[in-house]
Amino acid sequence: MNKNLSNYQPINSYGVIGDCHSVVLISPDGSVDWGCLPDFDSPALFCRLLDAERGGYFKIAPTDESIPSSQRYLRNSNVLQTRFASISGEIVLTDFMPVETLSAWPYRGMNNNTWTREDGSCHCLVRSVECTHGELSVTMTLKVSPNYAASPSEVFMAEDNVGAVIAGGNQYVGLAIVGAYRVSSFSVRVEQDEAAGHPSIIVQMTLREGENVLFAVGVGRNLLAARRLVEYELQQRNFDFELAHTLHCWRKWVKGCNYYGPYADVVERSALTLKMMTYAPTGAIVAAPTTSLPEDLGGTRNWDYRYTWLRDATFTLYALNVLGFTEEARAFTHWLRRLSYVDGEDLQIMYGIRGERDLTEQRLTHLSGYCNTSPVRIGNGAASQKQLDVFGEVLDCIHLYRRQGCFERYGETLDGALWTMMKTFVEHVCEHWHEPDCGIWEIRGGLRHFVYSKVMCWVALDRGIRAAQQLNLEADLPRWYTVRDQIRADILSHGYNTPLGTFTQAYDDEALDASNLLLPLVGFIPVDDPRMRSTVDRTMERLTDENGFVYRYLSEDGLEGSEGTFSICTFWLVDNLAMQGRVDEARSLFERLLSYAGRLGLFSEEIDSQNRIALGNYPQAFTHIALINSAINLQKAERRISEHHTDPVIAAIKLHSGNARNS
Repeated sequence: MNKNLSNYQPINSYGVIGDCHSVVLISPDGSVDWGCLPDFDSPALFCRLLDAERGGYFKIAPTDESIPSSQRYLRNSNVLQTRFASISGEIVLTDFMPVETLSAWPYRGMNNNTWTREDGSCHCLVRSVECTHGELSVTMTLKVSPNYAASPSEVFMAEDNVGAVIAGGNQYVGLAIVGAYRVSSFSVRVEQDEAAGHPSIIVQMTLREGENVLFAVGVGRNLLAARRLVEYELQQRNFDFELAHTLHCWRKWVKGCNYYGPYADVVERSALTLKMMTYAPTGAIVAAPTTSLPEDLGGTRNWDYRYTWLRDATFTLYALNVLGFTEEARAFTHWLRRLSYVDGEDLQIMYGIRGERDLTEQRLTHLSGYCNTSPVRIGNGAASQKQLDVFGEVLDCIHLYRRQGCFERYGETLDGALWTMMKTFVEHVCEHWHEPDCGIWEIRGGLRHFVYSKVMCWVALDRGIRAAQQLNLEADLPRWYTVRDQIRADILSHGYNTPLGTFTQAYDDEALDASNLLLPLVGFIPVDDPRMRSTVDRTMERLTDENGFVYRYLSEDGLEGSEGTFSICTFWLVDNLAMQGRVDEARSLFERLLSYAGRLGLFSEEIDSQNRIALGNYPQAFTHIALINSAINLQKAERRISEHHTDPVIAAIKLHSGNARNS
């Protein structure tokens, strides 16, 4: 193991639980090492993931740290259990964040208050530890480090050891201890840390078979509210009922999944993970719930993903839609309508979860970073970039939603403000498609004519035309037809390198880019077109590692350092192979990639397959989106070949007609 990893858990070893407002990451040894409460974008209260010495954490585990553990999710849920077993005894730690409902509707609106739930109680993290066999000594350590460990904190103990309030940096955390009186051996103390300014609450207890203690953490608006949580509200809540209700909510939601293929377990886990990354109050979707997990150990490519990229969100909705989950798309569509913009020029590529536009990028120099990989960043400067592909992705999302009959299902229509927005986007593309941009990968090395951006401009025109045609909506169709044809001709003229036999990253270029694997998936070109088949072959020859995993690109991008293979790109290759009838190759690559998931089936953004380590923010929506799509595309490919008993190429052509999104 790399020496820098000695104080850090592997990124994909963490379990993740959430309540569609925020998530926390829980290590195999029972420690919450990352947590922003009450919302995804709240300043982190636990950030040991980004600084093993300074960052706060919340650990419950046997006092004997040598006792091994195992983790699992309770069936069909995002409730996590960590089991510690030894000769002398066994304890089970059950972690969850209570939810009232997983319905994405109704949302509360952009200017929401997420400190409290619908029933007036606070959002909280619940950790219940029970001895199921023998006897074990258990230690609970709670170290809250407010404001990403930048602000000192102070502990105020409640009477009778029922809990404590930790305050600092205008953040107020309440810890309630429930059931301590049922345990024969129980003690609480506070340890000061003068250097870091973050005292720790230490609970020592011995649990015997059948005994359990519950710890609940909530956040209040002020010191008084946090004290009220500790002494009254959290003490009075029935957490056994809330656990049962939370399990019911997750299981009821995931029951709507319409995938029943051979990869049902990993598809279901991916769907549950994507659902956790939706922000219930507004319908927004975060790209990942973490910041600054590095794309290269020792490098500088560390970014904050706790925001809503229009691209990532629409990809997420596509994956959920094909599984049968449509409420999330409805909520997101309404979030889109409420964004603040004047015209297409004013549209940002990403927003805060409440529609915030200001996502100023900052460096937290006091944190050393995961495995000492700095800088640690909050905010994201890419918000100001010009990325023309987002217009196509947004319109494609609405197109799919409409094609699946979702407007009718919810008694809505594609007209009024939504159609006005779509027309605005199409007209903007008509005026600006020929301009250079920063591309899908947010390259910081200058504007270029990226092929994928041009293709998605074509998609924007195509989806707008289809909506106007099929619904008889007002539009300048003659102009739209002309521009769509111009874009296509331009791409085929400048975006395909005939001597190399591949679509390239940018116009009149030789560098490859994995985003071109999306061209048949969005309906721009048939999957069996010789140009697309050779693009797939060149990608496999020049843009993969020894395991066949795909890099985004290998060209200069204006940033220092390197990165791992991008898992979403590898799944795109699986899709192309499956759609071309190369099913055995596709399945082999798919299953090889699955073997690099963490033990709980979760993926980060990238993989260093040589060292078998996960890289980048975690869990990554992009990766789980692509996993779902590839599982479905594999199933369709195998079904078509089986049903038709025909030449694989012919079957692939038939498969493509059912897969392209432009029908």
